[in-house]
Amino acid sequence: MATPFSGNQLSRLMHILLRLLQSLCWPFRATCRVLKSRRFSRGVLIFVVVALLVFTPRSTQVLGPAHAAARGYEFGLVGWELSNFLDKWAHSAREFIPWVGTSDEEKRERLDRYLALNDEIKTAKRDIEREASVLDSGSDQLTSLQDHHDELEKERRELRNDVEELMESAIDAVLRDLGIGELGPVTWPPVDFRLDSTPRVLVTSPRDRIQRLESILIDSDITLTGRQAVEDAVYDNSGLSAIVLGTGGVATFPTVIPNDRDLLSTLDVAAHEWLHAYLIFKPLGRAYWSSGDLATVNETVANLFGQEVGRLTYERLTGETLSPPDPFIPETDTNSGKFSFREFMRETRLNVDEMLGDGNVYGAEVYMEQRRIALHDHGIFIRKINQAYFAFNGSYGDNPASVSPIGEQVQELRTYVENVADLVKAIQGTTSYEGFLQRLDRERSAFEERIGD
Repeated sequence: MATPFSGNQLSRLMHILLRLLQSLCWPFRATCRVLKSRRFSRGVLIFVVVALLVFTPRSTQVLGPAHAAARGYEFGLVGWELSNFLDKWAHSAREFIPWVGTSDEEKRERLDRYLALNDEIKTAKRDIEREASVLDSGSDQLTSLQDHHDELEKERRELRNDVEELMESAIDAVLRDLGIGELGPVTWPPVDFRLDSTPRVLVTSPRDRIQRLESILIDSDITLTGRQAVEDAVYDNSGLSAIVLGTGGVATFPTVIPNDRDLLSTLDVAAHEWLHAYLIFKPLGRAYWSSGDLATVNETVANLFGQEVGRLTYERLTGETLSPPDPFIPETDTNSGKFSFREFMRETRLNVDEMLGDGNVYGAEVYMEQRRIALHDHGIFIRKINQAYFAFNGSYGDNPASVSPIGEQVQELRTYVENVADLVKAIQGTTSYEGFLQRLDRERSAFEERIGD
């Protein structure tokens, strides 16, 4: 039977009703049941331990070098989750009131205005930076420019709930068309994201090899000086390579999506992060940190999924038809005479791996800095290239910093299945890179048999 709500809206409504029922029943049932439970004393003990860990002054806790260096700059994940989760669900509940909610037509108008505001805010920021270079910080003109910028930001924040709702519903519809995430009449996990400034991430790696050790979320507004201070502190206290990088999105709940991108890019990132949330309920997602190869499989599949679902959602929202993206093909022609950033970075990574393998750590670090400076001649400015830089970016199989064959392998597997959802389903039960390769071999053989017939 058809439902008056989309799958995404229904899943949210069910969640709201469940929480409401729990709240109503709690005074009469929950307290007595918990007090009589044998697990009550164990629960109290766990609560006390957690409370001690949370409220004990940090100076008495043993912190790793990265966490110690990041103190004072950490992204407040719990506070962010509480404020944004409650705000979004309150808005969702409001949308179910017929005389209060916003129509789809109004949401589309607000989406257009939101995207226009992105361009206006970028222009306002450039105006402020330009004038700040020649005017005193307290000048009336600079104050006026900043006030205008703040007004635009305020208007954008006021639009984002409706804009998010429209995009979330469109992505949900595409997911259901593809047949992924269906849990009866709802989509699980719900498509739920917040357009906001995404946090940065502090990544560490050993200096004698490229290996991602820690990833710590950092406030998005950390200054350049602050980033350098954090990286230097990690190096001074542990000898590890460290770098603070931007993130394209974070798979919290709701997920954090950049608030300043165009429509297609926003939908791409939203679908990418939804897949991470989906996969955490599957063996492949839970095995993300078990090996570097599985992290690369997860990220590469999410990249491909985001591109395809984002494109389908864009077409659904705009009515336009986009050409499918070109498949990822490693560049191997170094004699074309044209500069290739992908080939440049691949060559850099291979040479660094070779030098580190020979134990020449200092030489590898000097070489990476020389290569970073060489990019300036091609108009490419990267603040720092080190082992941690490659450890982070190399986890994406289709990234220029990766030397992994996984990018090509995922693309090959995609050609053997009907759609990107089938690609995910084919490998979501995988718990090892060897298992992924075995599935690729089976799909390749099945495809060759079909072609032969």
